[in-house]
Amino acid sequence: MSTNPESATWTSTKSSLSILAVSVALSLFTTAYENSVIPLFASVPTLKYLGYVVHTSTAFAIITPNLSSSRILLILGCLLLLAPHTSYWISVHAARFRDPIYSPLVTHALVLAPVVYFSVSLAMSVDLRPLLMLAFSALSLDALNSVIFTALGCVCLAVYGGIRVDVGRHSTHPNARNTRSTVALSAIPLVLTVLLNLNPALRSPTLVNSIVTPYNSPTYPLRILNSTQSKTGVVVVGEILPPADMSSTPLHSIRYLRASHSLLGGVWIGDSVATLDNFPPLTDQAGTPLGDSIYSAFVLQEAVRLVNSTPRGRKGECNNALIIGLGTGISANAFAQHGIATTIVEIDPAVYDAARQYFGLSDPGNNNVFLQDARGWVRSRRAMVEAEDPSVIKYDVIIHDCFSGGGVPEHLFSIEFWNDLKTILSSEGVVAVNFAGKLASDSSHAILVTLLRAFGQCRAFHDHVEPISPEHFHSNFVNIVIFCTPSLTPLTFRSAVEEDYLHSYLRRHILSSLDKREINHAQFGDSSIWSATIEEEFVLTDAHNTLNTWQEEEALDHWKLMREMVPDVVWETY
Repeated sequence: MSTNPESATWTSTKSSLSILAVSVALSLFTTAYENSVIPLFASVPTLKYLGYVVHTSTAFAIITPNLSSSRILLILGCLLLLAPHTSYWISVHAARFRDPIYSPLVTHALVLAPVVYFSVSLAMSVDLRPLLMLAFSALSLDALNSVIFTALGCVCLAVYGGIRVDVGRHSTHPNARNTRSTVALSAIPLVLTVLLNLNPALRSPTLVNSIVTPYNSPTYPLRILNSTQSKTGVVVVGEILPPADMSSTPLHSIRYLRASHSLLGGVWIGDSVATLDNFPPLTDQAGTPLGDSIYSAFVLQEAVRLVNSTPRGRKGECNNALIIGLGTGISANAFAQHGIATTIVEIDPAVYDAARQYFGLSDPGNNNVFLQDARGWVRSRRAMVEAEDPSVIKYDVIIHDCFSGGGVPEHLFSIEFWNDLKTILSSEGVVAVNFAGKLASDSSHAILVTLLRAFGQCRAFHDHVEPISPEHFHSNFVNIVIFCTPSLTPLTFRSAVEEDYLHSYLRRHILSSLDKREINHAQFGDSSIWSATIEEEFVLTDAHNTLNTWQEEEALDHWKLMREMVPDVVWETY
């Protein structure tokens, strides 16, 4: 008996389209899943073994017997509708074990793996009806994660119901036509989802998608002022408040800015606001008084104004500053108070908006804010300089602070980037580069070697409030600011004076003790195996840049450090 060629072609097309439809939906789910758990695990721990989980689940689906497509759709619908809750609550409890490897791996195994397994099984069942998922998926591409989960779950249940109705219509079996009970099964997960969303005890804080008024945690003195899904992940402005019963809370009276699983900065609030000579403190747009930075590194960056080895530095002339990576705007505000015209380049609009509204960042003025990636912006400025565009300015000081989530973006630390940056820096200008890590690491060594190759001379300082031992540098995370200049004159700093402190206790402490904070270059990397050949291998270039790989281990340590700094509930509420 011959096979109709057109029928065979149509069957083959149905198979391909069904697999494509399921693949698109699975890809959409995986992306939404990543975005859901990264705020709790950070990027590196989340992605480290995610691919292995996907591949293992796929292989397992291929070698095991498949269920019917209708049953798979029912199971998938339930899993997807519950995903906003399971991805959050399983991540929360797994993260409390403080293991950056096994905590996300457990979450992947319990939430992601079952969806991958049944999705691959569905694709192998070769049914054209799952094509409906493609249309629904396209509608959800720009939606919130919880909306994507819910939409995909509803599609699976709708297709399941359609299959059962179709089977009932065409079957001659007397029980097959009674489809009400089987179709009603698809409504049970929907009802359960509604109940979960209505129950405050079970609804996760991630479901608070738009915060019009502050959200107060029912279990901890924590208030969320704003939460936005943006370019760098979820950007949160929160406050850890004093405990009502004055019990021992490890850290309180701070307002913080968070992006994903990293603190970009923060300031003291409430009774912890203090200024020298009782000078009126900085306020946010609502008039709330704001105190010193909770991180000393942002104040240490301001030592760039103390450089006195250049003619302009000796005269105290600093007219133009560039800040790459805004954070809460501590340095930008300080420069503004010193009368320095400041240009800001920040990749995330939500970070800039938060700094303006909640951290007292003054208006930098027209054409002084660029919300884009610094690599392209610096390259375009270099082109303007080389074209002798009269509108372009060269900067006396540049602050480069792009550390977040346990690492730095490697494309902003290559020799090509630093060479581009030098063209928009004045010949006697100074660059201050913020970096956090272990000095003995390859990443720390590579960053210093590359900066020295680009600028010629650099000096590094740590930001610890108290003195620390050399052993601490090698075994612990340390915030470091590296000051570099293309000037041939040896880089020196003057002593800080009262005007440099801006009525800040923290500035007085950090800037007045600069001479005690210097880090010898020999402490970077493993100096015992130094050679010219090895040194050359550590120069970061666009063609040879292994910074992200080197930073992986430090990113895992940083995740644990962030969990130690503030209570779990701070990371779990966003």
